[in-house]
Amino acid sequence: MSTVTLGQLLGMGLLTGYEVFGGAAGLDRPVRMVVPGAGVAGIGELSPGSVVVFGPEQLVLDELAADLALRLGRGAGLSGIIAQRPDRPVPLVTRRLADKLALPLVGVEAVAPAAVAATFDPYVRAPEIAGLRILGTTAQRFQTAPTSAEELTRTLAQTLGGPVALVDAESRPVAGDPAAREPLHRPEIRARLAGGRPAAETFPLGSSDVVLLHPVLLDRAGPASFWLVARLSTATGALLEPLRQSLAIAALSFAVYVAGNTAALERESRQRALLLGEILDQGDSPAPRTVERAAALGWRLAGWHTAVQLAVRESRPGTRPAELVEELEEQLSGGGIRARLVERPDGWAFWTTAESEPEALDPGPLLAAVRSALLAVEAAHRGLALCAGVGGAHPGTAGIQRSLEEARQACLLARTEHGAASVEHLDAVSMKRLLVGWYASGTLRSVAAEVLTPLREADPSGELVRTLRRYLDQESSATETAALLGVHRNTVMQRLDRIRKLLPVNLDDPDDRVVVHLAVRAVGVDWT
Repeated sequence: MSTVTLGQLLGMGLLTGYEVFGGAAGLDRPVRMVVPGAGVAGIGELSPGSVVVFGPEQLVLDELAADLALRLGRGAGLSGIIAQRPDRPVPLVTRRLADKLALPLVGVEAVAPAAVAATFDPYVRAPEIAGLRILGTTAQRFQTAPTSAEELTRTLAQTLGGPVALVDAESRPVAGDPAAREPLHRPEIRARLAGGRPAAETFPLGSSDVVLLHPVLLDRAGPASFWLVARLSTATGALLEPLRQSLAIAALSFAVYVAGNTAALERESRQRALLLGEILDQGDSPAPRTVERAAALGWRLAGWHTAVQLAVRESRPGTRPAELVEELEEQLSGGGIRARLVERPDGWAFWTTAESEPEALDPGPLLAAVRSALLAVEAAHRGLALCAGVGGAHPGTAGIQRSLEEARQACLLARTEHGAASVEHLDAVSMKRLLVGWYASGTLRSVAAEVLTPLREADPSGELVRTLRRYLDQESSATETAALLGVHRNTVMQRLDRIRKLLPVNLDDPDDRVVVHLAVRAVGVDWT
């Protein structure tokens, strides 16, 4: 038999100005009937599953009688107590007692017990009507897209009468109630979240409890970017389909919000990119309008500038660059760097400005903050690898362009690293400049590519090249190479034997080894 819960009845908007003073954990209990209360003493005679409604003459919530009502109600198996909100705050001890007993204690501005009971009665007697009411309330509340993930889950939880959460495809929380995420550890649910064909699904948890999943699709041809998860009681029979449709409405509304937010971010990103192009084109004599627009964005054109270039080295399908920009800016801000990233052909860039040269000479704090931000964003996205390059400090508007070019070169060097959140720095005395010069030479790169051709033809997967790279990085230590690759040392030795037979060079010769080492570090990076 289908039933509704007090949480669902409250979520329909039938009572205006209500407040749950305590016992919220019991809002998912089934409601069998709603009755006017004659007095506290009569609670013990009520049927289990009842919600009793008291007027101010029968019960005042800021008096000791409220505690007695809660204890009697728990003993009678009530599903909730509704009474008029008192003029004074409900005592903390009463709230805690309601929480301890998991018996919802609900206050409303003005209550007429018979009228409240009559309002709820049709939905209690005919849950299919309650389902349609919930569906209509959902459609009304999500007619306008929510302004955040938190608003989405909060509004939907209030409407459905149970905990709701928003997670990504790997079950990481985005917003909402942790209670809704508890069942996600189940293999069958995790498999659905990670599946290639996202579709709504219902998983029973025993008795009448269920978990409802619904994908949030930003690209109809692609995987789900997010999942809505609702953990509900009494979601069976006639109630189940309206609840599913309610999740579908909320998911579509949130997709509209994300699409609009992404479009706004992309427009703003294009405007920043165009403005930076103007600044670089105008050199040391920017037009007044350009200076005005730069100031509005918080960009400083005078002083000593140190540029930073950020880029994605590796990523999984479905990674959205606009989302990464927002996360990177947030993490940089947490490290004390207020950065507005500007899209560049091969990543994003920003710069910091110091008043004088001595202030700009120490890049240590900047390097540490950038790497910390990259590590934080990488940790939130499995399979994501980021890198960054930091240029030297240079004065004036022309110095922005010079430092940006150095940052771009340093970022290319960082792409050759295979560690987490690799960051490289170029300054006037950096030995890294020699590597930039080497990699910038098309002739030398061509020779390096030719050297590695036998390995790439014999092993298209790239395993031999990766093994050789690690081996040379670890100063020809097979043991350390095996540890980094997660294989046995004998496996590394077998691969090295095969590499030596395929390569037209002698790895024991220092000159040959240097050339091969540079070649394997540069492979896969577009140095043009």
